[in-house]
Amino acid sequence: MASRAGADLDEIRARSDIVEVVSQYVALKRTGKNYKGLCPFHAEKTPSFTVTPSLQRWRCFGCGQYGDVFDFVMRIENVTFLEAARMLAERLGLEFRPSGTVPAPEAKDRRESILRVNQLAAQFFRDMLQRYPLPQRILQQRGVSAEIQERFGIGYAPPDWSALTSLLRQKGIPLAVAAEAGLVAQGDSGELYDRFRDRLMFPIWDRQGRVVAFGGRAVGDAQPKYLNSPETPVFRKSRVIYALHLAKDRMMAERTALLLEGYMDVVAAHQAGLTHAIATMGTALTDEQIGILSRLVSRVVVVYDSDSAGIEAAKRAADVLQKHNMEVLVARLPEGEDPDSLLRRLGAQALQDCIDSAQPLPAFLIDDLTRRYDVNTDDGRIQVLKSAIPILAAIPSGIERDRYITQLAPLHPAFFTNPSKPEELIRREVERFLHSKESEKEQGQPSAASEMVLNLGDQLPPGVMRAESALLRGILSDEWRSLVLEIAQTGDMVSEAAKQFFELIRRAWDAGMQLHLPSLLSALNDPRLREVVAIRLSSEEPLNEQMLRDSASFLQRWHKRKRQVQIAAQLAQDFSPDSVNYREYQRLLSELHPDARHDRRE
Repeated sequence: MASRAGADLDEIRARSDIVEVVSQYVALKRTGKNYKGLCPFHAEKTPSFTVTPSLQRWRCFGCGQYGDVFDFVMRIENVTFLEAARMLAERLGLEFRPSGTVPAPEAKDRRESILRVNQLAAQFFRDMLQRYPLPQRILQQRGVSAEIQERFGIGYAPPDWSALTSLLRQKGIPLAVAAEAGLVAQGDSGELYDRFRDRLMFPIWDRQGRVVAFGGRAVGDAQPKYLNSPETPVFRKSRVIYALHLAKDRMMAERTALLLEGYMDVVAAHQAGLTHAIATMGTALTDEQIGILSRLVSRVVVVYDSDSAGIEAAKRAADVLQKHNMEVLVARLPEGEDPDSLLRRLGAQALQDCIDSAQPLPAFLIDDLTRRYDVNTDDGRIQVLKSAIPILAAIPSGIERDRYITQLAPLHPAFFTNPSKPEELIRREVERFLHSKESEKEQGQPSAASEMVLNLGDQLPPGVMRAESALLRGILSDEWRSLVLEIAQTGDMVSEAAKQFFELIRRAWDAGMQLHLPSLLSALNDPRLREVVAIRLSSEEPLNEQMLRDSASFLQRWHKRKRQVQIAAQLAQDFSPDSVNYREYQRLLSELHPDARHDRRE
């Protein structure tokens, strides 16, 4: 394979036509010298997303997002700045080579070798499917058309222990590469054999449609029923969404995704015309996957199996999506059905009806309670009410919460004597539950979430904020960057926003990249972090060497004082002059007050 020409950021930016790049994701219409379309970053009916070719910039006047071609790819694909640069370079047939760095051909060649062997294996599995009647018959029985088989690249791994291994040897492919790709495994005696045998094979793609891994479904009784590729340099389960490259266009057009559980569910859904169906990789939803979804859609309909495991998984998925401020609906399938079986038994309309009647998470959870307990008995109704209190408490909107309280009121024992009283009683129980949760938080240690909130805002001492401001502005400055990197480290920052931004700049500089402030800010995924950093950088106080040194010293001493207070509290509970805590306390005391006498044991 011919090597590609190297390119730095300036060349990638100059050669990437922003209209062509954006058009891969947004339907653009020319209006004068500019182009307009519906914003991919928020739901809208009237186009407010504008691309200006002369400036090679884009802006949405609805949600306020803006940037260049790098910013757009970072947001739409939910990737880092470096990943966006590499994606744009690959689109141009170039190799991204950060300026000032020596390329790492070994890592690049390693990834490309794995992608090549994956592609070869995918074709091998497709060929094998045509030779073996049994897997063909299974697909026919499931109603999977030849067109869908081709679209999803479905294949078959034969039962032979060395069918693929022998082919790779014949083609001169190093088996070490195939082993790293997870296609071959090594036995106890050192022999190499095919990892996938007698299985229907489903290629797994990245967002660019490249085969990065495989999922194998057992044809017979082999265990496990589903066997996935291990994680490799090109495959991370937490970052991959099955069939995303096939579903992306409709997802973006409708701002909606159907989240299913398995490969066959997604295949069957697409064949039924539900081409915005996707699935996770057999694991709980990750932050990376939710980040990808949030760039493409505003609503997710969870369509999991109807058994108890599927319902519980649907609850977890819906809950985590809702916590990321996405609109979430949960579809309930008929008992004993999954999407694939329902489509085969009753057809596309039956599944569409379930999707159309999907419920918001609170309604689904309450409905589940009324199914679990017998509401025809006093005990059953009380169990429903008791179990519903945490569900009601989790609803942020008071109006929405009252709607569900009204629905539950007839189950209350007092309803028959005083129909207006139960709503007030249920509301009191919810308030009591919320109050108890608040009390637990106050009495216990601050949670990671609360610490995050504290660090995000400006509830820090003014001296800390001024020192962070100086060092962040200094590391961005060509004049003062070397000094800041010499006197300060990421760990010296106090707020989470400053820590992440300082580390981001340090890594970008080490990689030889140009420090483009909008792109660096965009690399902070949390808008609250970006806001804090923007406030830190807004200061116009002139920088000088003494200010920067004093700022670094101030923050370092701040951390030491904080640690000293923590140890003092521990020593107050359990004092021992020979303890590690006491020795650390003495050391910190001497560093903070070098002229004082600290040993009180005399």
